[in-house]
Amino acid sequence: MAKVLILTDIFGKSYFSKNLLAFDEYFVLDPYADEFVLFEDEKEAYNKYIRLSGHDKYLQRAQEFCLKEKIEVIIGFSAGGSIAWRLSDLNIPSLKKVISFYPSQIRNHLDISPKVEVNIIFAKKEHSFDTQEIVNFLKKKGIEELEISDFDHGFMNKNSKNFNQKAFEKYKDYLKGKLQSLTL
Repeated sequence: MAKVLILTDIFGKSYFSKNLLAFDEYFVLDPYADEFVLFEDEKEAYNKYIRLSGHDKYLQRAQEFCLKEKIEVIIGFSAGGSIAWRLSDLNIPSLKKVISFYPSQIRNHLDISPKVEVNIIFAKKEHSFDTQEIVNFLKKKGIEELEISDFDHGFMNKNSKNFNQKAFEKYKDYLKGKLQSLTL
């Protein structure tokens, strides 16, 4: 079984669904150094994320973790998806694959040239950029596994206002297939 790292969104481990993956051997890294946090809403979560971690600090922690644990696959959601995208360009010898769900900060890191296989599942729309425009740009860079889902940002987080059970089941199966193909 591949060594898998999950990078959570700004809500952290407290909101991560343990039944996302069909196996028990994976690590979960959040922006809060494993502190159990609860939020009233997304605005509060975002403010705490920026205050306590932010993108660069989360990236540094994730890179150090990947190197230490010899991570082979990274699966990231939202902020974690953006960090996963950024990690795809760094020298992490064990890393083989990155799967990124609705990485909205990708728009600020289009200069990245992944050194590993990358799969990106975008939300159907983002407020801060045109998803189709970003997909077209990434295709020109040679990234082939790109999808614009039919669901809103946060569809995999059971505590998000945009959570969608149909999407959760669909992409849970998607992840299972992607991870099984690595172990064959």
